Amino acid sequence: MTRPAPARRVLLWSVALVAAAIMIFPFYWMLNTSLKPASEVFVSPPTFVSSHWSLDAYATLFATRSLGRYFLNSLIVAVGSTVLSVFLAALAAYGLTRFFPRGATPFVMFLLFTKMLPETLLIIPYFQLMSDVGLLNTHLALILAYSSFALPFSVWMLIGFFRSIPREIDEAAMMDGASVLQTFVRVVLPLARPGLVAVALFTFLIAWNSYVWALVLTTDSSMYVLSVGIANMVGEVTFQLPFSRDQESEADTIGLELMARAGYDPRAAITLWNKMSSAAGGGGTPKFLSTHPEPKERIKEIEKKLPRVLPLYNRKG
Repeated sequence: MTRPAPARRVLLWSVALVAAAIMIFPFYWMLNTSLKPASEVFVSPPTFVSSHWSLDAYATLFATRSLGRYFLNSLIVAVGSTVLSVFLAALAAYGLTRFFPRGATPFVMFLLFTKMLPETLLIIPYFQLMSDVGLLNTHLALILAYSSFALPFSVWMLIGFFRSIPREIDEAAMMDGASVLQTFVRVVLPLARPGLVAVALFTFLIAWNSYVWALVLTTDSSMYVLSVGIANMVGEVTFQLPFSRDQESEADTIGLELMARAGYDPRAAITLWNKMSSAAGGGGTPKFLSTHPEPKERIKEIEKKLPRVLPLYNRKG
């Protein structure tokens, strides 16, 4: 086998390093931004290596949110689902391959067919069932849900591994005085260790990454898993981007033009904004005006753009 020429090796390594840098950069930028002070996040041009890194954002997050509890909930559910799925799948696969070999294939096809059905069809029945038995807001509800969805694929995987183990090994163990259970535990399971590890990883990832079932079956914030807890933080914190007046003016013009082209009268919108900004206490101020120092002043600036956009609305009408 000939080794590639030095020039070709340099080219291959260069392409590989560039591709790796492109894939790693988003993770670096995420970490870099999380360590920056708030005043440096939106600086232009951005700082690729900040000289003011700190862990203040993480300290605030852990002080104001129960991330430790979310992590513990995820770990309990994922480990519990993994143990239960591997245990049941191993028993089912061993029984099918050793005692019902002819019925194993149709049964496996039926199991795989159930995986074709969308899980969302079962949301309401699962919720009603867990509510009737009093398992809402418990780890057991999530463990049972995730295990039931992981079992079909887990059984199918382990059937393939158990079939690769000769039955003569079972017979030899029984001739030496081992019972069926002892043969299963002491002989077959060690030989099927790669399959058990694969099933365990598969189930663990399903339970750890799942979001919908955790959202449906847990309504108490103390029972949130990481996926639900982090998702609930989205939108809680907002930043006012440092837009200039010219940029705001251009954005207002584009918004009015889009409204007019869609067949909506821009004058009606401005009338509504005036009423909202004049509401008692200012609580009705539109979100895009609430950060402006003078909401009514900005509305007057928007009104000046009406002659430009009204022909679009009249033409649409």
